[in-house]
Amino acid sequence: MLAGSMFAVDSAAEAAQPLEGYDNYEAFRARVEELNQSELITATSLAKTLEGRDVMLLTVGTGEVHQKPALVVVGNVEAAQLFGTHLALGIAKRFAQQADQEKVHDLLDRYTIYIIPRPSPDAAEKCFATPRRRPVGNARKTDDDRDHQFGEDPPEDLNGDGAITLMRVADETGPLRSHPDDPRVMFAADRTKGESGQWRTYVEGIDNDKDGKFNEDAGDGVAFNRNFTFRYRYFSAGAGPHQVSEIETRAIADFLFERTNVAAVFAFTPDDNLRHTWTTGKNPRNIPVHIDADDLRYVSVLGKQYRQRHGGQEFPKAAAGSGSFSEWVYYHYGRWSLASPGWWIPQTDAPAAEADATADHNGNGNEPSKTPSYENRGADDINALNFLAAHDIDGFVDWTPIEHPDFPGQRVEVGGFLPLVRDNPPAAQFEELAEHHYHFLVDVLGKMPQLAIQEAEVAALGGGVFRVEATAINRGFLPTSSVIGYRSKLAQRVQIALDLPEGAALIRGPQRRRLPRLAGSGGTATHSWLFRADSDLPAGVRVRAWTPVVGEDEVELQLEEAATE
Repeated sequence: MLAGSMFAVDSAAEAAQPLEGYDNYEAFRARVEELNQSELITATSLAKTLEGRDVMLLTVGTGEVHQKPALVVVGNVEAAQLFGTHLALGIAKRFAQQADQEKVHDLLDRYTIYIIPRPSPDAAEKCFATPRRRPVGNARKTDDDRDHQFGEDPPEDLNGDGAITLMRVADETGPLRSHPDDPRVMFAADRTKGESGQWRTYVEGIDNDKDGKFNEDAGDGVAFNRNFTFRYRYFSAGAGPHQVSEIETRAIADFLFERTNVAAVFAFTPDDNLRHTWTTGKNPRNIPVHIDADDLRYVSVLGKQYRQRHGGQEFPKAAAGSGSFSEWVYYHYGRWSLASPGWWIPQTDAPAAEADATADHNGNGNEPSKTPSYENRGADDINALNFLAAHDIDGFVDWTPIEHPDFPGQRVEVGGFLPLVRDNPPAAQFEELAEHHYHFLVDVLGKMPQLAIQEAEVAALGGGVFRVEATAINRGFLPTSSVIGYRSKLAQRVQIALDLPEGAALIRGPQRRRLPRLAGSGGTATHSWLFRADSDLPAGVRVRAWTPVVGEDEVELQLEEAATE
């Protein structure tokens, strides 16, 4: 583990611009094809999007990959967090490169890793469009303001810098003030402290449809992370016409339901439950909307391990999801769901050279800022400015006055953080980030449930009647399924069966039955059978225990030995 946070690099990185070193779709496909040359990786397409891009799947493993328990890794669930693609590809590369190590070799013998590095490629490709702005959804044209017109009021690049930022309008009734430590930053005015407002902010653009609203209908498409069924928000921007309405979401949901061997899913997403675990609570009308308390115990351990491995304590608050993928995985797909954004701007100390904080200083993204002192309001923005300055990233546009047709005679300025600069780390950090997440996922695979038949005995009761008793045990850390998965039966339950030879007849007990959920670290369940064998005593019987999400085990019992005891 690094001495500090993995997300903070002490030495200044080489100068970089936003998305320098990031892959557009063509470069991404080239990386996928390169990985496809490995004997351990197979690349396939799950679907083609509206614009003809492939939703790629990398299958990492050996032998009968679909017959082994599987872990799924999903890249940038949010289109703007493009680095998730690079980390997912880096994880695939490391599994292939480290396959000759004994620990990894053993894991790949037992498990399969499915990797979906870029789940919504049309949305991700918008990161490279001009003017650059933060993408929301795919290529579908949407009616975000529900006025039966599609994309009629998008943002505009008013200052011609090739990016959509913010515009602030001078207004003493507005909710925001300039920060006294750095006037580039604004914070919420507290009127109970006698603070009047100075600014209102809008997305850069004009009121095209003259309805008094600015840029409210950009036709931004459907967001992958808002289109799933759990807590789906009808009629909200980016949610789509209905749940799982998009090619991408349906293709991935269908793939996961078809792959009954999937045990857990890890996603790079702001809907985090590793840094800040989901909360448990009472479920209204028995509809699960909170993580089960027993499941939380196990996820909390994995979360602690994630935080310890990655170091540091500057974990920002998790985003609240609606129709989110990671929550759907747990609540509606019934699998273990692990989620983290994978990177965030760390808490940094202000550089030694401080910025001029005079009232008319507009500032520049490469200049350092003071540490926030004004009751910590605006602290996140000032911290982001410090991070950009420390890494020599030109990520802030000076506030520049413009003439705006919708605000005649008023002071209007355009500027702010460049799109995507706060969503993505410098490309120089990809290798370090991928390395640490790879090791975390190796740890997760080491904690998967491990099914075995702990004990099995056969006893002759006389008259050709035999009793078999067998105990299945879970020797892994995680239970054989989550509580939600067990109750919903979405994750196939552990089954145990007695295979009888020809001529033998079962007397008591079903030949195959489902076992209850086996707790982690030694949970057991026992079942017994009675059967009668012919006078020509068969050699033996076999007891099997299995489930696709965990694996299987079997033992052979010799009847001849039991008959002579």
